[in-house]
Amino acid sequence: MFDVMFGQISSVATVFTNDRGFHGLLGGLVFFAVIIAAKRAPVALRNSTAYWFAEAIITPTIAYLLAAIIMSAMKAMGMPNQGTDTSPIFSVPPILVAAYMFNRAMRLFLWQGMFAQRGVVVPRIVWNVLNILAYVLATYAILAFVYNQPMTGFVVSSGVVIGIVGLAFQPILGDVLAGIGLALERPFSTGDWVVLEDGSMGEVINMDWRATEIKTWNNTVLVVPNSKLAGSSIHNYDRLDGGYGFWFYVSVARIVPPALVRRLLLEAALKSESVLDEPSPVIYVSDVEKRPIQYMVFIYCDNYRKSFFTKDEILQNAWALFTKAGFNFAANPQDIDIRRGEHHVAGELEAAQMLKEVSLLEPLSDEERATLARDGIHHLFSYGDNIIVEDQAGGSMFIILSGMVLVQRTLSDGRVLDLAKLSTYDYFGEMSLLTGEARSASVIAHTECQVLEIPKHSLEPLFKTRPGLAEEIAAIMAERKVKSELMTAETKKVSVGDRLREYSEAFAKSIRTFFTK
Repeated sequence: MFDVMFGQISSVATVFTNDRGFHGLLGGLVFFAVIIAAKRAPVALRNSTAYWFAEAIITPTIAYLLAAIIMSAMKAMGMPNQGTDTSPIFSVPPILVAAYMFNRAMRLFLWQGMFAQRGVVVPRIVWNVLNILAYVLATYAILAFVYNQPMTGFVVSSGVVIGIVGLAFQPILGDVLAGIGLALERPFSTGDWVVLEDGSMGEVINMDWRATEIKTWNNTVLVVPNSKLAGSSIHNYDRLDGGYGFWFYVSVARIVPPALVRRLLLEAALKSESVLDEPSPVIYVSDVEKRPIQYMVFIYCDNYRKSFFTKDEILQNAWALFTKAGFNFAANPQDIDIRRGEHHVAGELEAAQMLKEVSLLEPLSDEERATLARDGIHHLFSYGDNIIVEDQAGGSMFIILSGMVLVQRTLSDGRVLDLAKLSTYDYFGEMSLLTGEARSASVIAHTECQVLEIPKHSLEPLFKTRPGLAEEIAAIMAERKVKSELMTAETKKVSVGDRLREYSEAFAKSIRTFFTK
């Protein structure tokens, strides 16, 4: 086998000892000269696909002209030449140029084109292997078709040798091929958190042709051969967009009403800046057969790494809210922690105390806010319930005591636009309450929520006993409206003071008119 291969190599070597061989070497030099000149073009130009098409025409043309000049010079100097188009100096450069243009096309249209647009990073080793293969095939074409060398024996014997070498380097080649497969399929990327079949977990910090490096929680690096990764299941925490969803359980004594616990846990989740609004947090009663009762908190945060901080933040918020309400977590059936807490009506938070946080009601005294809390209507809404509907008549406003709502408006083309998400202490519907206008938007419960509805008849006695109250509330409404319009061109045409005065007067007039009907 080796005798056949070495004999073939010796036969090929003799080709380059005559004039045709010399001309073939000159053809190779012509190719290198043209390519060196082409590489001097600006990088931005070389990375253009349009330039590739121009180069595919210009490069072989220049190579042919340069070969013709060399042949003319050799003829003028009386050197032996084969001044025909079949001379190797004319036929070798186009074959090599074809291999060069193929490699350039693979780079521009595949590696940096289609794959890059899909976010697939092809390893350099793939580029290099295909580049070498293209030039090997070009060399085979030159020997077989330009010099008419029988290549069958050489190919067969070379294949056997390559097979032997491949068996000797099988583990390394397996890792390399697996690395290529992982790079193309991309089950994970640098920066992703993954869990392997054996339970190993960490952040992918590097991927190369042989192995992948994973940084563990212990600040150590786990080097995993690519062949092992290619044949195992991988749990990727960061493959999909939209945040990381997780849940945990909280135990509270059975004596505490579940409705109150769920409401406080939801408020604790909404207070956490790490919790995503979409999908919204959900609180379930998980198990009532156990002592104490188990509650499941299901939330979304930005990513897996942030889930631990998010859980800690929610539990701290829940501890504070539970303590304020007169109870706390129960670790086991014997751990029942009940204390004297703040007064709650029907198990709900003290609405009058919460009304102090509502900016629109700042002009009211504590006694007046307590009256509104007493006369107001408490509502409990589930996720997706309609609280108010756009364009319907209304004579009340709503204050959110717990949970979150979504404000929506229907556009002229029928599409629904999300305007805002409101949570605890926010209010809506005040225009309908104070001026009698129809609802300007729909409000839908985005989580389980508790709201306090303040009807018109609850405010009427206040406006009668305090004639200046309309102007005070109108000033707050005007300030809120100006803030929402401050960035528009229309507002900039008029001074802020003039705009506040205009809105205050208009709102005050509407309030007095509506409440004197």
